Amino acid sequence: MRIRVTTRADLYEERKQQHIQRGYRIEDERPIPVNGFCSFIAMREMPVSDTVDELVALAINGGRGSHRYW
Repeated sequence: MRIRVTTRADLYEERKQQHIQRGYRIEDERPIPVNGFCSFIAMREMPVSDTVDELVALAINGGRGSHRYW
């Protein structure tokens, strides 16, 4: 799974560390702010069984799988 994380410049290092602690690998860092925002790509390999489980949950729950609502 690859996600682009865009954050305010003052929170960049904190957000990067949070993703590293959760098991993501950081790629394509853009630490120089553009319009006050920096970004990076957080990447994590998903085991095939997790992906299948997620798809089954989505199918059974009508799109409300194991998502967290924040």
